[in-house]
Amino acid sequence: MSLLKRYKRPILVVVWMAVIFTGSSVPGDDMPSDLPPDYLMHFLEYSILGALASWWASKDLFRTGVRLPIVFATVFCSLYAVLDEIHQFFVPGRCMDPRDWVADTLGGLAGAVILMLILTSLEG
Repeated sequence: MSLLKRYKRPILVVVWMAVIFTGSSVPGDDMPSDLPPDYLMHFLEYSILGALASWWASKDLFRTGVRLPIVFATVFCSLYAVLDEIHQFFVPGRCMDPRDWVADTLGGLAGAVILMLILTSLEG
């Protein structure tokens, strides 16, 4: 088994985390004005991270059940969101916002739950 095939799930998680980090690095003055509301952007980007993290956890970390992958993905997203908010504190024109962290955490949970529902319906 090739390394890429073996580690594709965690690699996708790390790649998406890099996408989030890159977006968080854009100074406030350089942000496009036609973006959806901030909380919606946070929710959507972290729902993707939550889905990827639960997919990884369901196959590589916790091979049975859906609860542990959902809990793992939610906690993982929440912790990464804290780091993301701290990072934004140092980006010109950006700030730390606890509401963004809540949107990130809820997005991670939603993405994990939706993906686990899809996977369990495909299996059954």
